[in-house]
Amino acid sequence: MKLLITTDFSVNSKGAIRFAKSLAKQSSDIEATFYHSVHFMKPTAWSDAFFKSYKEEEIERLTVELKKFVFSTIGQDKDNFTNVKFVIDSAISTEKDILRYAEKNKIDFICIATQGAGLLRKIMGTHTSYIVNNSRIPVMVIPSHYRAKTLKKVTYLSDFENLKKELDMVSKFSGTVKCSLDVLHYSSIILDKNKFERNIALFETEEYKDIKLNIIKNNLEFSLVERISQFATKSKPELLIMFTKREKSFFETIFLPSKSAELTYTTKVPVLIYSK
Repeated sequence: MKLLITTDFSVNSKGAIRFAKSLAKQSSDIEATFYHSVHFMKPTAWSDAFFKSYKEEEIERLTVELKKFVFSTIGQDKDNFTNVKFVIDSAISTEKDILRYAEKNKIDFICIATQGAGLLRKIMGTHTSYIVNNSRIPVMVIPSHYRAKTLKKVTYLSDFENLKKELDMVSKFSGTVKCSLDVLHYSSIILDKNKFERNIALFETEEYKDIKLNIIKNNLEFSLVERISQFATKSKPELLIMFTKREKSFFETIFLPSKSAELTYTTKVPVLIYSK
């Protein structure tokens, strides 16, 4: 499993590093790339050769700083990773360059910490929401206050639309980190009854019998994000997993942030988001 863990050297970004540390302690196959992007501006008085030399020196210096920052967070647990890389990327647009690097290097998961944001910043966009809404690669969004802990249970939030396909992807992840898997579904009268019953029957098969299914009646007094947060408070999973649609109209992009992005601002639990 190849992880890209982003950091800006802030205390808040340590949550993502600690989460990667937790995964590495539970799996024997975690490759970690710790990534920091920086924009170098060339003064008009500098020659191209001098600017190139300056960039190379700065990248070398920042790489040393990145190693110190990461190792001060993961300590001796660095030996739990199969492989560790440190990348200082010269970038103009941080979010786009994170996605570009991840796709080019065939990363399996992007891991990013978030501190949350106000309503205006949520609508206008932040690094986290942009990556969640635009990444083809699954994104792990980790609260900045996260402390390394054993992942005993993950909860997959399902709308029952593509259950088997999504369940197979989620099961592969939970199997890799050796933790139990629950499924949470909020029932709706809109869903086709026959499809609903077929989905229920899946959990009686040998392949999925060990997965716990939680079906809860919709309570429209609360938003979906509020309901999920309430469930997480009671059930206490170490990770929430959901799928989000990437294709949205311009109006939806500006005025209707995805539920996945909204959840990352609300929950105190790490969230793993796949693209539908």
